Amino acid sequence: MTVHKPSRRRFLSAAVLLGGAAGTGLLSGCGGGSSTGNAAANTTVILPTYIPSDLVAADLPGKGAAIQPGFFKYPLDDLKKTVEQAPGVGSAFSFLTLTFGAVGTPKEQNKYWQFMNKELNADMDVQTTLADSYLQKVQTVVAGGQIPDMVTFGSNYPIPQTPALLKSKFTEITTHVSGDAIKDYPNLANIPSEAWQATVFNGGIYGVPCPRPTGGAPILAYTDSFAAAGVADAPGSLDELREALKAVTEPGKSLWGVSNPFSAAYYGRLGNGSPNNWREDGGKFTHEIETEEFEAALAWAVGVKQDGSIHPDGITVEDGNRLFGARNVATTLGSATGWPGVYASAAKAGTKVAPWVAPGAPGKKAVLHASSPYGFFTAFAKTEDTERIKEMLRIANYMASPFGSQEHLNITYGVKELHWTEKSGTIKPTDLAKTEKGVSFSYLSNAPIPQFNPGFEDGTQLIHEFQTKTETMLITDPSLVLFSDTWSNKKAQLNTLITTAINDVVLGRKPLTTVKSELVPAWKAAGGEQARKEFEEALAAQ
Repeated sequence: MTVHKPSRRRFLSAAVLLGGAAGTGLLSGCGGGSSTGNAAANTTVILPTYIPSDLVAADLPGKGAAIQPGFFKYPLDDLKKTVEQAPGVGSAFSFLTLTFGAVGTPKEQNKYWQFMNKELNADMDVQTTLADSYLQKVQTVVAGGQIPDMVTFGSNYPIPQTPALLKSKFTEITTHVSGDAIKDYPNLANIPSEAWQATVFNGGIYGVPCPRPTGGAPILAYTDSFAAAGVADAPGSLDELREALKAVTEPGKSLWGVSNPFSAAYYGRLGNGSPNNWREDGGKFTHEIETEEFEAALAWAVGVKQDGSIHPDGITVEDGNRLFGARNVATTLGSATGWPGVYASAAKAGTKVAPWVAPGAPGKKAVLHASSPYGFFTAFAKTEDTERIKEMLRIANYMASPFGSQEHLNITYGVKELHWTEKSGTIKPTDLAKTEKGVSFSYLSNAPIPQFNPGFEDGTQLIHEFQTKTETMLITDPSLVLFSDTWSNKKAQLNTLITTAINDVVLGRKPLTTVKSELVPAWKAAGGEQARKEFEEALAAQ
């Protein structure tokens, strides 16, 4: 077992990933917490010691957060326990969190919920809210003054004035988890240091993270559709990709090459080596929309549109997912965490799907934008009760149990025969699991996510090959370890400006020249220029 001792991290809070909405007066009654998240104090925080788990040897070895370990079978015959006794002492806890699917049945009728409470020896009141309305729910709860014991914070669900909210209403847990203190919670020690950065505010650690793989977004491609159109292999250049998208498009058969303008532009951005949000050079920040690579990407996407290769009804990311699922488009953007479901659905339908690498434009080196190493973190409501804090951390430690442990099996699948069955070593969820597992225990914390797709080992092999091939192509967003109050408050608005401009240009509503003449000035005036200034100042302070 390898122990990675943390240095005195020279970083500022990654609260920038909490994005979003401008101040709403939410904290009018709260004191403390600077609007910048106490950037200087954050540079002194020592992250938890990283101790990777070696519980189960992977069939396909992983490498950091970029290459996920791959498993072909769940080791049901050799399950190991990582938590020797129930973490709770019978206390009651409320947990406000979210779900991307249906909300599970109430606790009184939910056998999975009851099973988990018994395993944890805690009365968990999990208040699950649909993701689309989660921010509004949090704002309402905070405004009412009744803070649940545990609350999920997420990168795509920006809570206004996060640093001040955490300082006023939540517990700093630095002394419990910083450095070697994390050894009291070995499953939490298995979470990479990069993920813990999301929890640092006001000079301390304010939560437990949910780590995510950083491998970039593949192009999902129905290879059987391309083969039928005469495209036998993945395109080797951006020009070849454009031709392939054109070749596969058959409107008479309700099939187009790409799902929406954003996806087409993103293929072009990767192929032209466009920055991952920001490019930093000598302390100066340049946003992607200010680069020649971005303009070249949009010019390429305009060509794809002129070829007739973009689905006429595809505008949003949701449109892309829907059209790809219905096989009305041959490609769309994917993700590492979504890959198992995509591959399984295609295999069950008798079709073939593969992750393609965005190929380079002439004279350009293609890149892949690394994803954030964290998706969510859970903060604990303000309390001076040390034993209660430790109990919540023990519960989080249980929830972070790694693949191949009895605890991970319990969390992920529930009760055998009730929520899952097993045949020849393959786990199959039951119909009951679909209705009960909407209660989101897993967003309290989790272990690093492997690639595991029961019954679809070929899919696991494909995504592992993709991640291995593209590891050296990954480029990070240099702003992730810095904090800008403006970016935190304005990111959603600024991104909307960019998406609207992409759609306008690619769909032919505006010329490409409006990127410089309209988009960039509007983006700067809406907060982009101020965010740049704050990032540069934060970097200089390191």
